[in-house]
Amino acid sequence: MDEVDKIIMHQLQQIDASIEPTDQLTTFTPEQVVRAVSSCLLEINPTLTELPRSLPGGAMAQRFSAATVLAERCKESGYRGDIGYQIFLYPNAVELRRLLMFLIERLPRERQNADSAGKANALNAREQLQREVRKKLTEQLKAPWVPQFCRAVANRQKQGCSCQSIEFKPHLNLNIPGAKLAERSKEVQQYFEQLAPNLFQQVDASSYDLIASVLHKNDLERWGELVPSAVNVLSAREEEVPPSPLLQVAEKLPENSEAPTPVQQLGDQVQQLRAQAEKLLAQRKTLNAHLETLKAREASAAGELENIQAVLKLHERSCLVLADPEENVAKLEALLRATEAKRQALTQQWQDYRSPLLSTLDTLKAAKDAQQVQNVRMGIEQLELELLAKTQKHNELSVRSAQQTHQAPRKEYTRRIHEFIGNIRKQRDDIDKVLDDTRQLQKQLNVVAAQLERQFNYTDDLLFQSAKHDLHAKKAYKLLAQLHAHCSELVECVTNTGNVSKEIRELEVQIDGEKLKNVLISLQQITGDIQKFEQHIQELQSQIRTVENAITAA
Repeated sequence: MDEVDKIIMHQLQQIDASIEPTDQLTTFTPEQVVRAVSSCLLEINPTLTELPRSLPGGAMAQRFSAATVLAERCKESGYRGDIGYQIFLYPNAVELRRLLMFLIERLPRERQNADSAGKANALNAREQLQREVRKKLTEQLKAPWVPQFCRAVANRQKQGCSCQSIEFKPHLNLNIPGAKLAERSKEVQQYFEQLAPNLFQQVDASSYDLIASVLHKNDLERWGELVPSAVNVLSAREEEVPPSPLLQVAEKLPENSEAPTPVQQLGDQVQQLRAQAEKLLAQRKTLNAHLETLKAREASAAGELENIQAVLKLHERSCLVLADPEENVAKLEALLRATEAKRQALTQQWQDYRSPLLSTLDTLKAAKDAQQVQNVRMGIEQLELELLAKTQKHNELSVRSAQQTHQAPRKEYTRRIHEFIGNIRKQRDDIDKVLDDTRQLQKQLNVVAAQLERQFNYTDDLLFQSAKHDLHAKKAYKLLAQLHAHCSELVECVTNTGNVSKEIRELEVQIDGEKLKNVLISLQQITGDIQKFEQHIQELQSQIRTVENAITAA
């Protein structure tokens, strides 16, 4: 079991580096057991964020509560064995080994692959984000698809409303073209493409449901001849649909003309409308071209106007100067001298203002350089101290590594596990052989017992018939009966002896198991916890008495 304990400890070190390594699970403390089990459960199910990571140091009730929570989470993870708070507060090597082996087997494949590759570092932010995205996508793919209308109903039900409050009223007279293009003329097709409102506009203009309207229209087209007249009357009463332009044109035609049919009249009117439309389109194209020409001329004229205005402004200024050249030149020279004097005054003011700023800037630069040098020196000193501390730590770890025993590599663990598996298979084969031999022996015993029973019955019958006439046969019959009774007693004694030996072996195995469980240590711990409970109860009773006395005195 030492090799198994080493493998378990290696896995626990890969999961949580804060667990102190030990050679055997018998030296595990309750705090280490709680830490190891909670770390494994968090690796199996990261959503368990409320798991206790350590035992509380206060009252025993809190410790029992934390141990009970961990036991329940282990059962939810699928652990079939007997588990309770006692396995955490009073750990037993056998039960703890079984529990930790189960939890290690349930670890995710990502953790096992990382352990096998020797990557024990924590996941970075990118890997955590990928894991969360993968988990979210898996949940969404596993969730059933729900139609949009049903989602609205579900949302209303979640908010406390009834799904019957959603109005599912159809539009009874939708203007939708038929599916067959060959049955529609070019004019009708042009009307539906350019003039007729679409399906969404017809439904949006009123308080009707789109799905119900489309289903109603579809049923009317499929079963129009079989629809009862009451439905059509109800449709006419509930909504009046404005007639289409084609129907209005048909109504405007004279009713008394007998020669042309209504279809021909409608065709003639459509031809006239088409001609008018073509004429208007041609006029529109001509006007658009003329408008584009006018816009281009306007743009060019605007550019020329801007240039002319700039030249005109320059000419106006030149004319003003040339009107009285001597006086204007004198004014310009005076203006230039005033401007030069103003510029020199501003330059002097800027120099007066700049010189203290430059001196301040130089002082700040010097102070900044000195501060940077000081910071660099402090950084160098700090780095030297860190280097010294890390060097000491490296030396300590080197000494500690040299003192520790050399752990076997993973291949060695794998080889030993294969050896264990081979030994177990060999033992299983030997057990199967023993069971087969036992079955064969039991079968032979049953056959011999049946043969003896038949021989006894035959001999008993024969001697009984002879004992009626012969005294020696009568004596032989009595001896046969005594022999049969003694043999039965011997067989029963042998059977009882075998059963007693089997029970003795079972009791010895149970005794060995109880010895491994350290019952005495567990009983001592339970006794100490009971004493703590009694002390806590006495303290509570004394506090209650104090409060009662205070209330009585008041």
